[in-house]
Amino acid sequence: MLGINEKLNSLQAENKTINVGIAGIGQMGSSIVSHLNSLKAFKVCAIANRNIQKSYDRIKSLGYSDNDIYVVEKDSTKNGCSRDEISKAIQSGKIIFTDSLTAMSQIKEVDVIVDATGSPEAGAQIAITGISNKKHVVTLNVEADTSIGPLLKKLAVNSGVVYTVAAGDEPAALKELYDFAAALNLEIIAAGKGKNNPLNRDANPTTLKEYAEQKGTSPKMMTSFVDGTKSMVEMACFSNATGIIPDCRGMHAPHVNVEDLTKVFSLKRDGGILDKKGIVDFAIGNVAPGVFLVYSTDQDILRKELKYLLFGDGPNYLLYRPFHLASIESPLSIARAYFYNEPTITPKNGMISEVITIAKIDLKKGELLDGIGGYSVYGSIELYQKAKDLNLLPLGLSEGAVLKNDVKKGEPIRYEDVHISDDSVIYKLRKLQEMIIG
Repeated sequence: MLGINEKLNSLQAENKTINVGIAGIGQMGSSIVSHLNSLKAFKVCAIANRNIQKSYDRIKSLGYSDNDIYVVEKDSTKNGCSRDEISKAIQSGKIIFTDSLTAMSQIKEVDVIVDATGSPEAGAQIAITGISNKKHVVTLNVEADTSIGPLLKKLAVNSGVVYTVAAGDEPAALKELYDFAAALNLEIIAAGKGKNNPLNRDANPTTLKEYAEQKGTSPKMMTSFVDGTKSMVEMACFSNATGIIPDCRGMHAPHVNVEDLTKVFSLKRDGGILDKKGIVDFAIGNVAPGVFLVYSTDQDILRKELKYLLFGDGPNYLLYRPFHLASIESPLSIARAYFYNEPTITPKNGMISEVITIAKIDLKKGELLDGIGGYSVYGSIELYQKAKDLNLLPLGLSEGAVLKNDVKKGEPIRYEDVHISDDSVIYKLRKLQEMIIG
């Protein structure tokens, strides 16, 4: 079987392309558009962003001129919105630019849709319409995946298309190490990612505004990094794809550098922090931007071989990928879905871990929750069955929910504490998932 690079070379030789639609052109989406435009055998033929005027300058900064863009506005017939006219525009070399996140799923030329929005609700809409229209869906929206990923996987399989989280984010990078170790029957002790900033549960978009600007990202996105939510979401995604579980709610999150990972991520009886083997966690230290896997083996000959290969004396050994390239690696998932009809990383068999919603401050009845990266809540990983038994609110459903009860800072929010709008697509899909999959 030809590899991805050979497949792309062949496609280019045939003067064909993988046609891609991108939803969301923030930091990640813009990077993907720019990168795809520089690669062989890829073509960005549609971009969607909810606010056309706000993002028009971003489109121009990616190298498009007015003559390159064909605007299709939602709830409007401006420029003509029929499918035939859109097809003619694409065939003439124009790129479709729309404020409808679901419009790309109806463009026949689009082969793969990429969700780079980061919004669980938007992600639900993009994925369900894409799959329904038999488009492959590659998502950077791990927030939506950890809420309804099992359902999206099932629907995609039934439709003969691929639903997958993108290569380049930590869950996919970590799964590479997991697949390597599991295939070789190595005993997995712990797997996780590095966190490259201090953990501060009180962080919010105001306190991080200046820091976010220095880093070139939005205050809301930076908040989700600093308050730990992003790490919880990413490791829940990995957990659901592999069956590896957290050792405790919220994980341990020790301060540890690469050279000490095998010591810290070992059982308590061996001087480490773990109550059990086969866990997911994250480390604060020089591990970032990499991912790690601590493993062992009871075969003496393998231990001697590992010592000879400078992996140490054991009993625990380390696999370490010192990087993840975020959106830069996304084209690999696009190509893998297109050529092989295979996902990069997708839920294994239902939900294993849940990201629950924790009050960031004292919250009062009637308040509106602002979701991931905001002022009111943060996420924490928990075993799915335990979260279900306690009726805890999944973080991906929290944005826009209205509190029916007061909730104290640091306490988990339950379903009975909130009212969720009947218009919420992700809430409807989550309920469907629970009916079909459990």
